[in-house]
Amino acid sequence: MVGAKSQPLALLVVLGLITAIGSAFLDNVTTVLLMVPVTFSITRELNIVPVPFLLTEILMSNIGGTATMIGDPPNIMIGSAVKDLSFLDFIVHLGPVVLVIVIVVMALMALVYRKQLHAEEGARKRLAELDARDELTDIKLLIKAASILLLTIAGFFLHQMLHVESATVA
Repeated sequence: MVGAKSQPLALLVVLGLITAIGSAFLDNVTTVLLMVPVTFSITRELNIVPVPFLLTEILMSNIGGTATMIGDPPNIMIGSAVKDLSFLDFIVHLGPVVLVIVIVVMALMALVYRKQLHAEEGARKRLAELDARDELTDIKLLIKAASILLLTIAGFFLHQMLHVESATVA
C-alpha cells in the first residue's frame, strides 16, 4: 500500500480509512467484501493475524457509511422521507462528527492491538516489493468500473441540482 511502507500499524490506518471512505459511497457489505480479500493477502504476506485489520474495517465501514445519504439504510430512509435534504447536507452535518469518531476509533484500535501489529523485516520487504499491477488481469474492466463508480458518486452530489432523486441515480 502506497504510503504505508509495509508497516502493520500504518496499514491498519490506511485500510481502515479506505474502508470508511468506500462505505460512505458504497453499501457497507460491498465495501467489506472488497476489502477483506486485500486484507487477507496483506496479512498473509506479513505473516500476522488479520483480526485487528478486519475488526477495524468492520467498524470503519459502519462509521463511514454514516457520513452520507447512501452509506447506510437508515440514511437512505431519512433522505427519501425528507425531500429538502440533499446529499451534501448529510456530508456537511454528519461529516465532522464521523471524522472525530474515525480518529477516536482508529486510535483505540491501534492502542488495543499495538502488540499484534508487528511484522518481521523480511516479510515487510517482500510486501513492499509486490507490484499491484501484477494482480490486475483486466485493465479495461477496471477503467469501466471505476468510471461508472465516479459518475454515480458525481450523480449523488449533483442529484438535487439535476432535479433527480438519489434513488434514480443509484
